[in-house]
Amino acid sequence: MRPYRHFVVLGGAGTIGKVVVRDLFESHPDNHILVADYNETAARASAESFRDKRVRAAFVDVRKPKMLALELKWSTVVINCLQHDFNLAVMEAALSVGIHYLDLGGLFYWTRKQLQLNKKFQDKGLVAVIGMGCAPGITNILAAYAISLKKKVKSIKIRVGFKDFDRHEGGLFFPYSAQTIIEELTLKPWVFRDGKFCQVTPLTGWELTKFPDPLKKVWTVRTRHSEIATLPISFKDKGLKDCDFKVSFDREFVKEILKHLRSGWTVQQFKGLVAVPVDPNDYEVSRVIVDDLIIDCHAKAKPKWKASAGDVDTACPISIVSQMIATGLISQRGVLPPEVVVPCSPFFLELEKRGLKIKESVL
Repeated sequence: MRPYRHFVVLGGAGTIGKVVVRDLFESHPDNHILVADYNETAARASAESFRDKRVRAAFVDVRKPKMLALELKWSTVVINCLQHDFNLAVMEAALSVGIHYLDLGGLFYWTRKQLQLNKKFQDKGLVAVIGMGCAPGITNILAAYAISLKKKVKSIKIRVGFKDFDRHEGGLFFPYSAQTIIEELTLKPWVFRDGKFCQVTPLTGWELTKFPDPLKKVWTVRTRHSEIATLPISFKDKGLKDCDFKVSFDREFVKEILKHLRSGWTVQQFKGLVAVPVDPNDYEVSRVIVDDLIIDCHAKAKPKWKASAGDVDTACPISIVSQMIATGLISQRGVLPPEVVVPCSPFFLELEKRGLKIKESVL
């Protein structure tokens, strides 16, 4: 019988993957984690830093299905922290060996393709929770909670605000995946407007959004995001007519990105600019506004883990939900977004244990 608390973290040596591994390790003494990564040296260094047999490392190339399946087969859950391009390949591998699946999002396009695997996962008695980070992830569950308090809803607005309190000298600094940021800024965002899905021009809808202290007012802008792919479908029976997503970006940072792109820079060149701060000092608020109800999730940096606020509120949710699956708290099957499958109250309690605070207010 397969042990129920065994997890594979794909991309486990990466920025988010390392924090997922750390959270799994500290959450329960029976959790066993495989740090699986293309960068074998980094994976082994990460695993060895725990000095505990519960954490192992392996070289994995997800482009090789047999190799991937071999590393997955003795685990309960695979946590995919790779780029969304690999989501379908990892899902197929999970199906082939019969284990549950989670990822951090599919940037709308891949999310829609992943939903088409619903019946395959149901038939195998498996669950795939897609988009289980911060945004998507926390934001979806905040929306589900707010909507549960209402008979009907007209609008969902998602706003994510971020502020780094340290100065970063030397040009561009990427707080997370360069590829994801560039795609968010250059691909046409999807919105749900007047009951219909439509695309809008990239980098439109700039808004000076007022958040609680310590953020105060920060600029947010529409970007392509996974929440819009599922929330309007999940809550169509509630009368939802409008749904959009905006995230904070420094306007000068965006100008520099666009300038580099016009000069011919490739995604590969930008990837070299992702930097992990030694002593992170930042703050993030993930906000969902459902009609007149505001639900915020506050996250701050965790220097002990060398993790920024964005690392913490992205990595901890997927760790929490993977453990809910492993222990049977989540028993639904199929390919499901967080708002459909994750129980709100237990999830919020787990966030609180990790220092992420949920706060409600009214417009």
